[in-house]
Amino acid sequence: MRTKRTTARISSAARGASAVLSVVALVAAAGCSSTAKDPTTNVSYGALTSDLTPELRATTERPVDVDRHLAVMKNANWKSFWNDLGRTFYTDHPSRLSPYPIGSLSGVPR
Repeated sequence: MRTKRTTARISSAARGASAVLSVVALVAAAGCSSTAKDPTTNVSYGALTSDLTPELRATTERPVDVDRHLAVMKNANWKSFWNDLGRTFYTDHPSRLSPYPIGSLSGVPR
């Protein structure tokens, strides 16, 4: 025989379980929603003809290739800048005013 207290506990547990199940159902329904516009699953004619090679950023290069080329170019430009700065302020070679012969200090013969 059930008492009021036992019935209250059961109904409280049932309400808690139903609340958890409803939250799980809402999350599952939101996760399976087909309203999201995922470009990788859009196979309509318009989507296919708008970008025939979506994996390429340039004519023949992927985004990672373009980023790598930009990094190499930036690195070369900075090195050239410091070389140019050394030539501008005459710090790229030892002074020629010394009466003694001075060898190449950088290891690169001039």
